[in-house]
Amino acid sequence: MLQAERAGGRGFGPADEALLATFAGQAALALERARLADEAATAAALAESDRLKTALLSAVSHDLRTPLASIKAAATSLLDESVGWDAEARREFLEAIDEETDRLSLMVGNLLDLSRIEGGALRPERAWYDAAEVVADVAARVGPRMAGRPFSTAVEPDLPPLFFDYVEIAQVLGNLLENALKY
Repeated sequence: MLQAERAGGRGFGPADEALLATFAGQAALALERARLADEAATAAALAESDRLKTALLSAVSHDLRTPLASIKAAATSLLDESVGWDAEARREFLEAIDEETDRLSLMVGNLLDLSRIEGGALRPERAWYDAAEVVADVAARVGPRMAGRPFSTAVEPDLPPLFFDYVEIAQVLGNLLENALKY
């Protein structure tokens, strides 16, 4: 409700009331436009979010099939009693199963983290860390899978401690290295 009073207690004349009604109508239109603009922005953001989720689901479903196909092929080969696999071949199949289940587990973990981030359940736990430490930890974890590929890390020696979530940054670096290994 909009209310106006004239100083001195005098009432408004018909022209003043018409002018005030015009101002009130313009203010109402401006508020309505602002509300509609907010709704349009929200709808656009939701549409973009849905588009990105669809693209992510498409990419993830492809990425999940790759390790699953490798695991299935290795397990099926090992179960084939008509072939006498030697110890080295059996070990290669088992190593493939082990590596691909690790990869699959990492992908599923990333997806769960993504849903927790989106739902607001995953909050960063930031503190001051040495960047060289997180890089060395990730390199030690991913390095063995780089077998025969050139791989090195370098962190500026005088880099001051950085404020970040150790687990999240380690996961980002690990994902980058995994992608480099894959592609």
